[in-house]
Amino acid sequence: MAAACAVMAFASCEKEGGESTDNTGNGGNGSGTEYAAPSIKWEGHDDFTAELESEMDVKIQITAEAGIKSFIVGVDSDVLDPIISVVNSGSTDMDLINGPETLLAFLSSESIGLPTGENLTGQTNLTLDLSNLVPLIIDMGNQQGTLNPDSDHIFTLSLTDNADRPLSQKVTFHYTGTSASASVSVDANSVDLWANTAKVTVANPAADATYSVQYREKGTETWYTASGDATTGFTLAPEYNTSTNAADLSVSVVKDGSGIYAQNTYEIRLMNGETEVSSIEYTTQGGDAIPNGDMSDWTTKDGNLPYPNAEGKSFWDSGNNVAYGLITTILCQEDESEEGVAALSANMVLGSVFAPGNMYAGDFTMSGMMGTANFGKSYKWTARPRALSLRYKAKVGTIDKIGSNHDGGEAWSGKQDTSRVFVAVVDWSKQHGVTSGMGAPSGMWDPADRTSVEEGNILGYGELVLTGNVAAWTDAELKINWYDTSASAPASDKISLVISCATSIRGDYLTGCSTNQLWVDDFEWVY
Repeated sequence: MAAACAVMAFASCEKEGGESTDNTGNGGNGSGTEYAAPSIKWEGHDDFTAELESEMDVKIQITAEAGIKSFIVGVDSDVLDPIISVVNSGSTDMDLINGPETLLAFLSSESIGLPTGENLTGQTNLTLDLSNLVPLIIDMGNQQGTLNPDSDHIFTLSLTDNADRPLSQKVTFHYTGTSASASVSVDANSVDLWANTAKVTVANPAADATYSVQYREKGTETWYTASGDATTGFTLAPEYNTSTNAADLSVSVVKDGSGIYAQNTYEIRLMNGETEVSSIEYTTQGGDAIPNGDMSDWTTKDGNLPYPNAEGKSFWDSGNNVAYGLITTILCQEDESEEGVAALSANMVLGSVFAPGNMYAGDFTMSGMMGTANFGKSYKWTARPRALSLRYKAKVGTIDKIGSNHDGGEAWSGKQDTSRVFVAVVDWSKQHGVTSGMGAPSGMWDPADRTSVEEGNILGYGELVLTGNVAAWTDAELKINWYDTSASAPASDKISLVISCATSIRGDYLTGCSTNQLWVDDFEWVY
């Protein structure tokens, strides 16, 4: 409505035409006083016409010695008429004294500054300043595609004075330019950072043009072509490379630069055949944070066990535990020599039972001599990521400990161990528990070899697999392999995010290298 009023206000001032009525003679007020007839003058424009430009000085002088009684501005403009009629009860004749309240409030606003109502009634000398309104015809006409070349935009100023003598003058603005060229814009309301889609609209399309829309992430080389047309709009959407993983499951990885992701700037261009018509840049905001992803917050639980969370927070946990108050197992702690780093170390329970260093998004519980890693946390997704990034160091040796409940575990003795970090986007009704310890393990799962568990679906996963030492800090991006690219974002009350770090991939079976170490830090989403 404000935009419509703006145009209407601007319309109220601009009407083209050079026709005028010259009113001469005297009038009285009943007391014997004689007043000159109303008159109008536009310095330098005796014919009351001008070329329409983007910046103009339009100051029209009106004199009415008997005082103004009524003042109506009629508008005849392809650009303004449809807008004015909406906010002026279907009429394009604007009554500056007795018109609709919304019209008068806008015209008298500080940005427009026209006299209305009581501020206009009785005026004897008036400067009608249309300098702010007239140029809006070009701006609005170009935006709407309604500004035609070689067109007239006419304002008819009609007033009567208190002696009931009329004055009418047409003021004409002629536009000689060309029609506005086609342009593109992103519909901000259409941007979906989980689906990674957005709608691009085309303004002022030429009837005989063959349009397409291309886009790319700024700084990259590959242009992607959007689907759709100039009438219904073009849709920017991600494209995927699809393959099968080691478990013979179909997975899809987004093509770099395709789709609309959070925290990126995109170049978008409108093409007519092979010719670029217009281009814009569009920057997305948003994105999600991983709780304590920089590993800067550490507290303790169960006495003095290190806990990788801020006080009162719960996202990360580990197999750190105190059994019967007799043994303390430290599998994850803040690095002693480097603050804000998670240091995972394999450890021995009671001097003989192997336990891998581990940290994961979830919660750890103990029952007797069995521990359960309950994987997964609820998470409020506002944007789909391409990958998970982190930095790491590692020491990964050969397997020297075999769990007593690991069937066939002897075959792994002396072989290269594997450390692993994985991320999984899931849609679960509750956490998934993996139990191990002094008895038979249960609940083992791997997001890379299944698309669901009892608790619900696995939507996608990414992994970092390490089979040797990495002495220096190294950056990694775990690209997400999606099983389902069309699923909606999991609800915030569902278990939807798993991140797991372990020094030994077979640690659930208590099998691995007893000297393995893994340092991790700076977990962030890549968009």
